[in-house]
Amino acid sequence: MPLRRHTLILLSTFLGVGCSLTPRDLPEGTMPKQTSALIGTWEKSTQSACSQLYPQRLRFDDTGNYYGQPALAGGFTLWDVGTFDVVEPTRVKLSTANDAVVAYAFSLSSGVLTFTDAQGCAVSYRKG
Repeated sequence: MPLRRHTLILLSTFLGVGCSLTPRDLPEGTMPKQTSALIGTWEKSTQSACSQLYPQRLRFDDTGNYYGQPALAGGFTLWDVGTFDVVEPTRVKLSTANDAVVAYAFSLSSGVLTFTDAQGCAVSYRKG
């Protein structure tokens, strides 16, 4: 008996298969505006206690990957290397060092990129 459309929809929902566009799904050379604004290398400008978990240098590429570097060679950073996905104009999901995918609020204003985590820690970066 062939699968019917509603069965496939239920199955894809159950398995968590989605149909949202990611940077890799778009035609070559096009990206959502919010995603393209993140592309490049950023230097942390926040030095608060809570910001120490986050990398000193952060690079986003146009394939949906990011690379973080801690302040000290061999140091720990929550964002070491992984994927990112802008899910809303002010929310981005990043895969973290422990392989969790975590949503963060973000804003970009006057060349300053600021992420805010669920605990309210705000970490700012400047294009470097």
